[in-house]
Amino acid sequence: MIGFVLPILAAVAAASPIQTEMLTKQALHSVPIGWEHKADAPGHLKLNMHIALKEQNMDKLQQRLMEVSTPGHDSYGKHMTKEEVDAMTAPAASDVAAVEEWLASHGVQAGKVANGMMPVTLTTSQAEKMLGTKYGIYYHAEKDQYTLRTTKYSLPKSVHSSIDMVQPTTLFSDMNMYSDRAQATMAFNNPVSDATNLGCTLGVTPSCLQSLYNIKYKPTSNTAIGITGYLGEIASKSDLSTFLKQYTKVPSSATFSVQLVNGGSNTGSGTTEANLDTQYVMGLSYPIKNIFYETAGEPPFNPDASDSDNTNEPYLEWLNYMNGLSTVPLTVSSSYGDNEQTVPNDYANTVCNNFMKLAARGVSILASSGDGGVGGGQPSECVSNDGSNRELFLPTFPASCPYGVTAVGGTQGQSPETAASLSSGGFSNYFAAPSYQSSQTQAYISSIGTQYAGLYNKTGRGIPDVAAQAENFLIVVGGSTQSVAGTSCAAPTFSAIVALLNDYLVSQKRSPLGFLNPFLYGKGVAGLNDITSGNNPGCNTNGFSAKKGWDPVTGLGTPNAAKLQTLV
Repeated sequence: MIGFVLPILAAVAAASPIQTEMLTKQALHSVPIGWEHKADAPGHLKLNMHIALKEQNMDKLQQRLMEVSTPGHDSYGKHMTKEEVDAMTAPAASDVAAVEEWLASHGVQAGKVANGMMPVTLTTSQAEKMLGTKYGIYYHAEKDQYTLRTTKYSLPKSVHSSIDMVQPTTLFSDMNMYSDRAQATMAFNNPVSDATNLGCTLGVTPSCLQSLYNIKYKPTSNTAIGITGYLGEIASKSDLSTFLKQYTKVPSSATFSVQLVNGGSNTGSGTTEANLDTQYVMGLSYPIKNIFYETAGEPPFNPDASDSDNTNEPYLEWLNYMNGLSTVPLTVSSSYGDNEQTVPNDYANTVCNNFMKLAARGVSILASSGDGGVGGGQPSECVSNDGSNRELFLPTFPASCPYGVTAVGGTQGQSPETAASLSSGGFSNYFAAPSYQSSQTQAYISSIGTQYAGLYNKTGRGIPDVAAQAENFLIVVGGSTQSVAGTSCAAPTFSAIVALLNDYLVSQKRSPLGFLNPFLYGKGVAGLNDITSGNNPGCNTNGFSAKKGWDPVTGLGTPNAAKLQTLV
C-alpha cells in the first residue's frame, strides 16, 4: 500500500468535482450471507483502488483466441504476443482522458494505465464522494474476518460507459481453496524404501497417477508451469524435498522458484494447499521449471489500522502481474474459487477477460471446479442472492469463465474410475455455453429431461471440462504425511499432464496448446477416459449423474497422457 500523501496541483485543488447525473454501476440486493455490517468506515482510511477502463475489441480477442486454439484452423498455434494483445485491447484515449478529468476534479491523481487498469490511491472519504456510496466495515463471524466494502456504487454519466469496474467495492469474496484439510494424518514407519512402488494401495501418489493416466513422457525442453498461491498459503521447499524422497524418484534437491505478487510472502511453515499443489506438480512434471506465485490481497483487514492494506482480491492482482510480463509459463494451475453468484458481474467479466488475454498468448490455464457438488465451492444455502431466495444450484467461479479457463472436476477409485461426490459442476448463470461445448451440454440436458428444472441455467457454460483423481492424496506438511481430498488435487494433476504435453510440443519446435477447450472438445476427446458413473449430490438432491460423453460432474473425462500426446 502506498504510504504517501497524494500531490494535488494548484489547478486541481481549485477544481470542483464534476457535477453530473450519477448512474448505478453495481449493486448488491443485500449483504452477502455470513457478513454483518459493524460500522461506517472512517473517512481517513487509504484505499488502493483499481479502475478497469473499458477495453476495445474484446470480441475480436475472443475470435482470435478461438482461431489460435482450434486445431485445423489456419491460425492454430499462432499465439499472440503481449504487445499484440495490448495493442488490440487498449482503452480508447478519449475514455482515459475522461476518467483522468473526473479523478482530477476530486483531487485524485490517476495512475499509469496498464492492462486496462488505472490504479489510484485515495481515502475512503474521497471514494465515497466519487462513487456516490458509503463504505462500511463488515465482519464474518465464522471466519473471524473484517473487510471494508460497500453494497452499491455509482459513476457519473460522463464516465459510466468508460469504466467496466471499480474495486474494492462490492466483492465480498470467500476465495476458498478447494481441498479438504480435515482428513486424518497418516504416518509411515519406513516410507522411503517402498513408497515409490506403492501404486495406489495406501493412497494416491505420483506413481499411482503415472500408472493410472499413462504418463510416460520425459521432459526435455526448458518450459515452465505456474502454480497460484493466495490467502497467505506457504509452499515449503523442505516439505517438497521430503515428499519427493518419500513418494517419487525425482531428486529430492528439485525445487520451485517463487515470485511474490502484490506484497505476497512465502516465509514460514508450509501449508496444506500450497504444499499439495507444488508437490504434485513437481512430482509429475519434473524437470519442467515450477514457479510458485504467492499473491497477497483479500477482503479482510485490520479494522483498527489507519490503512487497509491489500484490499483488492488477488485474482486481478495476479492477472495484472502476469499480463504485464513479457515471458509467461505455458501452463498454470489454480485451486481457488467462489460461488459464482457471490462475485459481482462486473468483477467476473473483468477477470474472465484477463484470463482470455493470457490464454491468447499461448498459456493453458486450469482451475479446480469446487468441492460442494451442485452446492458449489463452499458450504452454503442453495438459494439465489437476488432477493427471491429461490432454490438454486450454485456454479463456481472462475471455473465458469468460458474463454481461457479449463475447469477440472474430481474422480475417485480405479477399475473403474468414478465421479467423486465432492466434484462441483453444473451450468453458469453468468456466461452462455460457448460454441465449442454447446452441443455436448445440450445433449446432456436433453438426456435428463425435466429433472432439476428451474434449479440450473439450461443455456449456461458447462462445468467442468475435464476431471482427475480428487480423493486420498498423500502429501507432506511439517514433515508428516497427510491425506487430503478435493478438486485441488485434480487441478494440479491435470495441469502437470498439460505441462508435459506443452513441453513435448516445444521439443518438436511446435507451438504450445494454449487454450485447451477447443482441442479437448474436438480431436482431444479421444485421449480422455469417459467417466460414466457417480454423481455430485448437494442442495438436498442427488445432484447430476455422470453419463457417457460430457457431464456436469466429470466433464469429458480423465486424461490418457500418452494418447493425448499422439493427438496433439
